[in-house]
Amino acid sequence: MIRQIYIFIYELYRFLSLIYQIFTFLFKVIDKIVEAVMTRTIYRLTDSQKYVMIHIFIIVGLALVNGYNP
Repeated sequence: MIRQIYIFIYELYRFLSLIYQIFTFLFKVIDKIVEAVMTRTIYRLTDSQKYVMIHIFIIVGLALVNGYNP
């Protein structure tokens, strides 16, 4: 009986490990696609548009940091 429990736990661990690896792979692929699209978009912007985007990112980043700190 105890052997069956160990086998079940081991099989469950292998299944969850496989799910984790699949999601990690998908996350990396999506991250690379988004990075390529953003890089291509940034190169098409003018200098003034890049300047505005940088400041928007800074403001959003600061808002997120301040929002998570009590």
